[in-house]
Amino acid sequence: MKKPRKRLDRPSFWKWAILLVLGLVVLAILGRSGAARHAVRLVGEFAGPNAVAAITLALLAMALVRLVLIVLLAMALARRFRDIGWPAWIGPTILLFTTLGPPFFVAGYTFAETYVNEIRDIEEWVSMAGWISDSVDVVLLIVAGSVPGKASAQNIEVVHVFD
Repeated sequence: MKKPRKRLDRPSFWKWAILLVLGLVVLAILGRSGAARHAVRLVGEFAGPNAVAAITLALLAMALVRLVLIVLLAMALARRFRDIGWPAWIGPTILLFTTLGPPFFVAGYTFAETYVNEIRDIEEWVSMAGWISDSVDVVLLIVAGSVPGKASAQNIEVVHVFD
């Protein structure tokens, strides 16, 4: 059985990163457009509590797919950071905190405001947290994809030695 690769060069990283980010974008568009509700309406068999259960199941499936895509992106980042020569835990940790942290903070804020009975600016908080975390993730992906790895730098030196 073949061992999994511990390092990921730049072209391979960009292939994985672009596909995974496109998957996350598609899920975000589906979530914003209310795809779960539309899918339940298309089936037409659900009414009352069954419709709520079907929508909940569809949303949970979308959340699970999003989580799998984020974990795969974190794995690609760890392998890329290892190829660059940086500590492999830095990239995935930043990615996981910026993608999974803000939803928990917003949910905590929402529940805290529920006890006060005034949710004034939750939509602004969600939008701001999304913009900040997405910006950090894009910068992280660009940095990881643009820095040359140590293996490629060593190969270039070896070629020059034999010339």
